[in-house]
Amino acid sequence: MHWFAYVGLALFLSILPPATNAATPEVKLVHHGIHLVGLPLPEQKFDIDLLAPADGVANIKHALDRIYKKSPFSVKYLETLKKNGRVSIVYDAAFPKKQMSTVTIAAFFPDFFQKEAGGLKQFLVVVGRFGVKWEIDKLAAVVVHELVGHGLQHYRGRGTNDRKIDRECEALIHEEKAYQDFGVRRDSRDMIRFRRDVRSNWCADFSRYLRDSGINVDKAWGFGKPDVPQLLDRFEKYIQHLRKTGVSGKAVAAAKAKRTENFAAFAAKAEKNRSAPDMLIVAKRYLKGIGIHRNARKGAAWTQKAAELGHAPAQHILGALYAAGHGLKLDPVEAYKWFTLAARGGTAKSKKSLKKIIRRLSAADIKAAKARIATWKPKSG
Repeated sequence: MHWFAYVGLALFLSILPPATNAATPEVKLVHHGIHLVGLPLPEQKFDIDLLAPADGVANIKHALDRIYKKSPFSVKYLETLKKNGRVSIVYDAAFPKKQMSTVTIAAFFPDFFQKEAGGLKQFLVVVGRFGVKWEIDKLAAVVVHELVGHGLQHYRGRGTNDRKIDRECEALIHEEKAYQDFGVRRDSRDMIRFRRDVRSNWCADFSRYLRDSGINVDKAWGFGKPDVPQLLDRFEKYIQHLRKTGVSGKAVAAAKAKRTENFAAFAAKAEKNRSAPDMLIVAKRYLKGIGIHRNARKGAAWTQKAAELGHAPAQHILGALYAAGHGLKLDPVEAYKWFTLAARGGTAKSKKSLKKIIRRLSAADIKAAKARIATWKPKSG
């Protein structure tokens, strides 16, 4: 994720889909072989004026044009990703949530919000309401950071094998190359702060390794303008060193154990407090296999718990699970029931799902579903 603020993937997954504004329809297009999506604007108010989906996508297009025109080094890697998977950039004005840092610009989410595609990897970047308004050079550099930096890590299977600090260091080196290629002034306050943060914070361990290896660190960093290809070659040797010494593996294992412990505690608290929103967070983690092993059966069970408490978003997801037979037995009648309850609870997309599921039902099925709906009552929280 971008260097201005680290947002945990688990935290992002806790965001429930906001109510959207029908006056700002979703925008989809392909530009330079990259799938661009502008999600409908949320109905709730945020801390800044929001760009319409079409305008947000237009800014992302300009940023991609900048990359393809000025940074062949970055384009080379983008083309590699495109040959080996689906590359997508989504503009979501609801990202980040208000309680997150207000300077979160964008984030890389591997294999998220995607359907299985014949085993192809998915490279997805979400750009939020702040980042989409940035000047084009900065937005383009952030896209390089997320798609090239973190995208390559995902492509090479390094996303879960290296420490967060090292993943960010490598992505920031790619971002540095983009700023060089774009000809961004290096004496501005932002660029001075950027370079200081990269070398002194995220890449501090890498610099220490260079010094311990007898390399002049100032020279390796180009005295403020590094030779990025050479620096990345040295960074690769640094990563191999961490793996040989076990530093990276121990850190990743410890972090994984802590995440598992935190998730178990969160799930237990959701159960104890009978919190439907928190139960749905647990469900989504299981359904997507984010941070834990994917388990459709457990995901469906947690979704059912939240739905039974009258939580409309969970009711919609439960309807979809019954309609697909995912994690539980296929049951179009039960799907109709939950879509109906979700629609009554204000989930607009459930109305569309109802129109689809009704085609699979007989008159007797619909009668049975309506009988279930009539007798259904939410469990007390």
